[in-house]
Amino acid sequence: MSETAAIEPIRRTTRFMLLFTEILILMPIFFLLQEPRHWAVLVAVGLVTVVLVVVRVRGTLGRLRGDWVPYPNVRVFSLVGVALAVVSVAAATGPLSSPFTSVLVGMTASEFFVARTLKVATGYAALVLLLQAVVFTSVLLLVGRADFIGPSLFGTTFVAASLMYSVGLTYRWWDGVLKLEEARRDAAELAATRERLRLAEDLHDILGHALEVVSLKSELAVRLTDPDKSKAEMIEVQRLARSALKDVRALAHGNRPTDFATELTGARNLLDSAGISCDFDADPADLTTAERDLFGRVLREAVTNALRHSDPRTCKVSLVTKPDQALLRIVNDGVAPLRQGDEGSGLAGLTRRVEASGGSFTARNVDPASFEVIASLPR
Repeated sequence: MSETAAIEPIRRTTRFMLLFTEILILMPIFFLLQEPRHWAVLVAVGLVTVVLVVVRVRGTLGRLRGDWVPYPNVRVFSLVGVALAVVSVAAATGPLSSPFTSVLVGMTASEFFVARTLKVATGYAALVLLLQAVVFTSVLLLVGRADFIGPSLFGTTFVAASLMYSVGLTYRWWDGVLKLEEARRDAAELAATRERLRLAEDLHDILGHALEVVSLKSELAVRLTDPDKSKAEMIEVQRLARSALKDVRALAHGNRPTDFATELTGARNLLDSAGISCDFDADPADLTTAERDLFGRVLREAVTNALRHSDPRTCKVSLVTKPDQALLRIVNDGVAPLRQGDEGSGLAGLTRRVEASGGSFTARNVDPASFEVIASLPR
């Protein structure tokens, strides 16, 4: 099951829960009809209830669309004040059914749970419950129904607190669903970006190395006076071009391997043909598959940079394998002082690759007029 398919049932269920809770605001009207009241009281309570329903539904629909901006405290307390006014009227005209009007208080106070910390929201909720208790007690004392204070306080507090937390925590649940979906999209975009970066680095490795070798051998073929040797170099150029094309196609299909032993042989042949003295002390037999792949990339980039950015006469490659570490070192001479920004994207890409594998990578100028590349991988 995809991540989108897994999130969709949660989204659908939470949306239904939030919209269903809005129906609860209509409940006080049915309970108020159980006791005889003046029609003006019922009309006033009905109008206030309609206003609160409209405000609540608009806010809920906005949050379902992702508009997670909280109401200011002043606005929420104003809505709570309107709900408490209804509670006062209901308590004064019918103590038996009035506790059910605390539904309005609980629903409006649930707004405090939107985009606020649970600690802050709980503090505001406690304040609202205290205000409601004071209002109920005061009204019942004024109308001479002190015998209803105990049951009324229990009922109103229970109803209001239950709705505050149930609706408020449903809001927070919906907020979590939105953040989860946003995190899923961000992860997908990050994965796509990483894949594009990997392809760009691989393409740089393939074409940068191949074009550098083709340029070198073409130049060598032009300088040679022996037609047979010149022809042999051009045949090698043709082979290299076809090999690069094959590598690009393999890269596009995601099945292009890199092997340190193969790169080692290629580097030796290339440097020999360029007249560069080679000193290779590297046995790939003890390397793991991952190490052979990564060290192969490092060697290829180091040799390419040596031919492109310097005029080397010697190149030394050494590989040391230990139970806890594998270390590759490539050094070439004939290097001018490295300027800021000369490192190029190839070395930067290698740094990311090696460090992502838990290793370390350095590329720097060393005396006398040499350049050193060191890649180390833990085992």
